[in-house]
Amino acid sequence: MEAKRIREFEWRIEPQGMMRVPAVLYASPELIRKMDGKVYEQITNVASLPGIEKAAYAMPDAHWGYGFPIGGVAAFDPEQGGVVSAGGVGFDISCGVRTLLS
Repeated sequence: MEAKRIREFEWRIEPQGMMRVPAVLYASPELIRKMDGKVYEQITNVASLPGIEKAAYAMPDAHWGYGFPIGGVAAFDPEQGGVVSAGGVGFDISCGVRTLLS
């Protein structure tokens, strides 16, 4: 999966296959090169989930997680079939990530 450089620290994977939105990664070129291939696989899987809004994001610390990369961020619209992803809410080391309902 190829990420195209958009800005100095912003990379984008355009929707392909089942992706509903693009995947956006924030990292230096060095960090992008060091990211495990599972990060790309997982962030594009997140971009394929029902009800996802705008994009699936991966922060500079992104690494392989439980279906959703650690350091991944996504918003979902329940009226569009959105989901709550346990992997996205966080259960790795009690990192303090929470679900926000508005």
